[in-house]
Amino acid sequence: MRPLIRPSWWWLAVPAAVAAALLQGRPRPAQPTHQAEWLAADDATLRTLRAGTGDTTLLLLHGFGESLFTWRAVVDPLAQHFRVVAVDLPGFGGSSKSAASYTLDDMTRRLSDFVDRWVPGPIIVVGHSMGGAIAVSLALERPERIQAVVLIAPAGWAVGLAGVADTMYPSRARAIAWYLSSRAFVLPEHDPDWLHEPDSAADYTLVGDSAYRRATEAVLTGFDFRALRDRFDELTQPVLLIWGPLDPVIPYSIADSLMQVIPCSRLATIPRALHRPQVEFPDTVTSLVREFAATHPCPEQASQH
Repeated sequence: MRPLIRPSWWWLAVPAAVAAALLQGRPRPAQPTHQAEWLAADDATLRTLRAGTGDTTLLLLHGFGESLFTWRAVVDPLAQHFRVVAVDLPGFGGSSKSAASYTLDDMTRRLSDFVDRWVPGPIIVVGHSMGGAIAVSLALERPERIQAVVLIAPAGWAVGLAGVADTMYPSRARAIAWYLSSRAFVLPEHDPDWLHEPDSAADYTLVGDSAYRRATEAVLTGFDFRALRDRFDELTQPVLLIWGPLDPVIPYSIADSLMQVIPCSRLATIPRALHRPQVEFPDTVTSLVREFAATHPCPEQASQH
């Protein structure tokens, strides 16, 4: 019989502990800075944060098992210079969890509909981990809307979730779903001082939510974390890769492979960073994204390595 939880899954606990510590130590404003919205995306409804102004929109896509709160420390600095839109992906956070399928194609279709409905102007899509794979797929699907891509330790090329998602079976998916549901005790789902939500939404919790567990299981069994291995070379947009050399989830060595195949790419390495540099080193990530979004040069028919 296969064990439900393996000791090597220690990395799953790291994001919760880091995020909780950072959020607890952050000064809180007297009034909520932002207003949550629930916006249609094909057959899903996404909890959304919209901030800032400008001709270009930064669309922020989080990783597996997370929410728009992974961008908590970078949204406001970026919104001083750009329009910023952060969402909970379908099946996660405060977004709807009624969809039957969460394949990469399904996620891409929903995000494509979302940008057509709600995101004006040219877009720079910023994706972390699983959100990175969706960002690549969206950029390939909608090159007329996506003008540049920022990938933070993206999935899509090789291993998924430190290899956990590469050999998935029902009991493992259920175990991970239960873990993510219980993790809400330490990883905040809401921050009323930063993001205002109506009482019905603010009272919602992932803990014990069977719909959330079903959605998580559906992602684990249906989303191919390596589906884009043969498609990264099709990207026509400039790409910024951001990676931590200590990443235990998506190995830093994958960055070299992506740099070889993405036609126009550059790599920013953040020393001492693990898998979530936007949480661990938000000021550095903010500066990198700001600089890239303001310029993102790419000589025609040449690689920017």
